Amino acid sequence: MQINEIKEKKQKIIERFGPWTAGSIHLADQIDTFDEPHWDARLRRFVQIAADLAGKPLEKLRVLDLACLEGQYGIEFALHGADVLAIEGREANLEKVHFAKEVLSLDNLELALNDVRNLDEERHGRFDVVLCLGILYHLDAPDVMDFVERISKVCGKISIIDTHISLSDEASYTWKGKTYWGRYGKEHDTDATSEEKLAALWNSLDNPKAFLFTRASLCNLLRHVGFTSVYECLNPYEYHNPNWPLAAEGDRHVVWRDRITLVAIKGRSQPLLSSPITDASPEIDRPERPEYIEQLPCIPEVSRRRSRGLRSRLSRFLPGPVKAVLRRIIQ
Repeated sequence: MQINEIKEKKQKIIERFGPWTAGSIHLADQIDTFDEPHWDARLRRFVQIAADLAGKPLEKLRVLDLACLEGQYGIEFALHGADVLAIEGREANLEKVHFAKEVLSLDNLELALNDVRNLDEERHGRFDVVLCLGILYHLDAPDVMDFVERISKVCGKISIIDTHISLSDEASYTWKGKTYWGRYGKEHDTDATSEEKLAALWNSLDNPKAFLFTRASLCNLLRHVGFTSVYECLNPYEYHNPNWPLAAEGDRHVVWRDRITLVAIKGRSQPLLSSPITDASPEIDRPERPEYIEQLPCIPEVSRRRSRGLRSRLSRFLPGPVKAVLRRIIQ
């Protein structure tokens, strides 16, 4: 596709569906989906997780991108050669993905206009990597629990879950005999029309509120639906783009206190051969408010500074033998 044709088609997309709001995707020389390209630290994080943990080269993976928005993460994996299915519930978002797919000639990227709550193993198959990025905190209970269970059923190896969590356990919901804690958040006004909900591109498709899990409850749910282990990604480090409202200013990196990236692994539970009593004991849920203890008391930094200052002053005035005795006492 020629440069002028790309620019013309991009402008038509913008006129019909509005400008891009999420993925800054490089389309051609000096042409990006955003007029002023910006970076996304999470892009590196998600690709590196898959490369490190999926057990296959990126080009051998089958990847599912759930609620893909404007498609950058699925497109990135497709550019690496993976077979990707991207599901999105809003036509306005999916048309932008269609455009990028056409420009970049990504025949290995399949797009589906659908509600991710309809995810089905029989219909969609199984995937090496499932991307559940920025969607959980838009779903209400019990849909969000059902959705996580559906993810487990289609996941063959790893699911990458990037989500806001609740920092309080003020609300609870019981699903399949298990109680999960968190809080409720607003998605739409209760009197919002279907058209207004559809126009809110970064919100839920229909539910007026959402249930946000605490960290502990989300980890427990992942285990309950069949994931054998769950890990939190700390590196590559995630911080905000300087072009975003919450941003990095110079060396000041702004991060979410309530957002985490978890990697849930679909493995096989292993027997414990050296300890029958441990092997027979049940795996317990993570408590919402664990009681923490420390192995060793720490020496406050201020105390160390004061000790160093005192030794320095004593060394100037006291005789050597006295200094030696006092040094041992201070230490």
